[in-house]
Amino acid sequence: MRNTSTYTFENRDYWSSTEIRDPGCVFMPDSADKVAAAVSLFVKNECKFAIKGGGHSAIPQAANIDDGVLMAMKNMNKINIDFGNNRVRVEPGLTMGSIYAALDPHNLTAMVGRFENVGLGLIVGAGVSYRVNQEGFAIDNVLNYELVLANGTIVHANANQRSDLFRALKGGNNNFGVVVAVTLKTIKYDGKIFAGIVYHPESSLSAFSDLVYDYHTVQAVKDPLTHCLPQYGYNGTTNTTVAITTVVYNANVDRLPPIMRGWETTPYTSSTVRKRTYHELSFESNEGYPDRDVQEQRVFTVYADKKLYKDVWLAYRKWLEGYRHIPSLYGLHVVMPITPRAVQEGIKKGHNSLGLEDNGGKVLGILYFGLTISNIEDTPLVLPAHTAFVESMKRLAASRGLLHRYMMLTYSGWDQNVIEGYGPDNVARLLAVQAKYDPTHVFQRLVPGGQKLPGICAVNGWGSGTVVGRDGKLLGVEA
Repeated sequence: MRNTSTYTFENRDYWSSTEIRDPGCVFMPDSADKVAAAVSLFVKNECKFAIKGGGHSAIPQAANIDDGVLMAMKNMNKINIDFGNNRVRVEPGLTMGSIYAALDPHNLTAMVGRFENVGLGLIVGAGVSYRVNQEGFAIDNVLNYELVLANGTIVHANANQRSDLFRALKGGNNNFGVVVAVTLKTIKYDGKIFAGIVYHPESSLSAFSDLVYDYHTVQAVKDPLTHCLPQYGYNGTTNTTVAITTVVYNANVDRLPPIMRGWETTPYTSSTVRKRTYHELSFESNEGYPDRDVQEQRVFTVYADKKLYKDVWLAYRKWLEGYRHIPSLYGLHVVMPITPRAVQEGIKKGHNSLGLEDNGGKVLGILYFGLTISNIEDTPLVLPAHTAFVESMKRLAASRGLLHRYMMLTYSGWDQNVIEGYGPDNVARLLAVQAKYDPTHVFQRLVPGGQKLPGICAVNGWGSGTVVGRDGKLLGVEA
């Protein structure tokens, strides 16, 4: 209840302060049966609720709520490794660090997120792992979902049971039920990988930009054991940019292979690349990203293009410089590839809901725009302008014939119509699954946060409206 230590902690334990709300109470189940009982109670009483795993979202009300019930899954944190069948069952209160910590001692890994403190929400979004170029997205490596439906029943969804729901959950977010466990494919590895973080100074940014494009179109395509997370980090306080790249070769080797040597030969200021475990890398990858600042994310996808990549970054840098007077402003631009092999892995493993099969066999680039500020009072000064800037970059990409409709859910802004971007066939399939398993639209009406299925609320007359904080500032949207 309010004014208790548990309530205070859970209501503030978020990556972004945009998630700090005013729930009526906090419920912390420790079993699927308790989740099922709670959902039945919520439905009976038309009580709104939010579902919190790791709390690593910037979308207001995606993992918290005003006045309703915050269902915090932290006490559902069991891990069961099935060595004989190459799989692991994980519960939704776990973070990536705890999963890696359980698997690493057995020379096993799973296709989960890259940052230690991130939760399992990505497992219904897309999910980029260190092995995405080889194995596809995290959702493509799910073997079974266990979830509580709107009617309070606990069901399994996999390739053989409820296969329609299984596919829908691979990208369908929180629109179908409360996930209480996921079984993931595991793969053996040699216990160490060659990985770390390379920092490039401003003087190397032009060469760095060339290297990013080479990673997208050559390294990631020709050798699926490669993985890089190239980031431009702009510090408004110092008006400087540093390139920060997690560089990974997913094998127990003594140095990077020749195809990746550009990360070593481009002049850099420091590098931590060495032999290490996935668990160790997940902790280092998380350094420098503190909790409870104001975070804003936006994303779109393009066909890989060297000039566009450079033009977008230079425009973003110029835009950020115009807002450097905002205290503690930090801008992060990340360019991540989706290779043809990654898309084919999704098809081979039973299809997902993302709609990437129409990429024509070309490399796609996810363009991420992240903004951090320290004071929520500054959001009206910068967030609308940030939205407008990203939309202008989308128009630039479209004018060059390079824009793809896909937007990655876990990196999206609150008003980006992500699921609509999966394409009409996938949207129709998702709506059919929703009508079958949640005919009264419980997970649209009573779980308002996060990316929702298009059209349902408007069709059924529930409408939509803005979400404002207790200080009256615009924060998001509520279905």
